[in-house]
Amino acid sequence: MEETLVKLKAPFPADKLSWRIGQKNKDKTRAMMLVYIDSRDVQDRLDEVCGLNWSDSYSEVKGRLVCSITINGVTRTDGAGDTDFEAEKGGLSDAFKRAAVKWGVGRYLYDAKNYNTWVDCKDMPDYDIYKNNKDYLDKIAGLLSKGVITYKYYLERVKNCTSKEELDSILEEARIKAKEECWSTGNNETFKTNVTKKQKELENETVENSDKEQIFIPDTKRRSLDVSKGTRYNINNRSIY
Repeated sequence: MEETLVKLKAPFPADKLSWRIGQKNKDKTRAMMLVYIDSRDVQDRLDEVCGLNWSDSYSEVKGRLVCSITINGVTRTDGAGDTDFEAEKGGLSDAFKRAAVKWGVGRYLYDAKNYNTWVDCKDMPDYDIYKNNKDYLDKIAGLLSKGVITYKYYLERVKNCTSKEELDSILEEARIKAKEECWSTGNNETFKTNVTKKQKELENETVENSDKEQIFIPDTKRRSLDVSKGTRYNINNRSIY
C-alpha cells in the first residue's frame, strides 16, 4: 500500500493543470486564480496505479454529495457542495476529486496558496484572463510539480546517507530549495522528522562502533588477564579490576 500511495501522490505534468477564477478584488482589476485537475486525469491516475483494484460510490449526506473511493479494500470518503451544484454533474466530479485527494491524488496542488496567484484582469472578459496571464500561471504550475519532485529527491538522499557530514550537506541544500520552491508545511515537517530520525540513527551507529573498537594494552603496561583467577577487563572505563 505504501508504494501505491507514493505513485498516487506523484505530480501531474504541468500541461495537465488548469486554472479558474477564484475571486476578484472590489474594482475588478485583479483576479485570484485557482489551479485544478480534470476528473478524467484523476481516473487515469487511479487506473494507471491501481488497475482494476479501485472503485467509487456515491451517496447524499445532509444535502451534500459524498464520494467514496476504495482501493484494495480500503475506503476513503469526501464530499462536494449541494446536490444541485451544476445540475449535480459538477457535484459528482468535485466529490470524486475531493475523495481522490484523500488518497493523495493532486494534494500538492493545495500548495498553490504559497504562491501569488493574483493576476491582472482589468477590462478583460473572464475567458481571456488565463490566456493573458498564461506564461505566469504556467510557471507556477511548473514550480508546484518541481517542488514535489525536489522534496522527494532530498528525502530519499536523507534516508540513504551514511554520515553526519553528508547529512549536514543535504540539509543545507534542501533548505535553499525548500525556500525557493515553497515546499508545503506538511512536506517541510515530514522532511524535518526524517532528518531527526537519521541523525539519531547515525549517532547510535557511532556509539556502537565505538563500543566495538578493539582495545589494545601497551606491552609495557600489559597485565596478565587470568580468567581462572577472576581477573576482568571493564570495557566502559577501560580499567582492569
